[in-house]
Amino acid sequence: MATAKKRAAFFSPLELEILIRSYGEFQHIFKRKCNTAAAAKERETAWENIAARVNACNPAGEKRTWQQLKMKYKNIVQTANRKKADARKTGGGPAPPPLTEAEELALSQNVGRPVAEGIPGGSSSSEPTPPRHKCLYKIF
Repeated sequence: MATAKKRAAFFSPLELEILIRSYGEFQHIFKRKCNTAAAAKERETAWENIAARVNACNPAGEKRTWQQLKMKYKNIVQTANRKKADARKTGGGPAPPPLTEAEELALSQNVGRPVAEGIPGGSSSSEPTPPRHKCLYKIF
């Protein structure tokens, strides 16, 4: 029989704060445009350093991997962006839940990054333009 994986413990507010602040310190590494093996190794090393910081102050003794922390950061930013988008919707109804402290910090670090926004379920009123390809031969 296969053993079931145990669910990881919830992140404490202290862990979240250290994760967000540490990400801010290594942000210059994560936002580089370079996509080489050396750059990937540098990003992994930065995440390992963040994991060491989070694990050093973990009150419950729960050890987090750098992959778990990377996914948690991504989820915090994604949730914050979703809440921000919900706040812009019109139509009445109850107000969306406010951003948590971690979400506010994560959004403040991602200022200036491209965000794809649009009207959910909406469509364009114009015909799509065909993609332009570079032609190798000149046609007369």
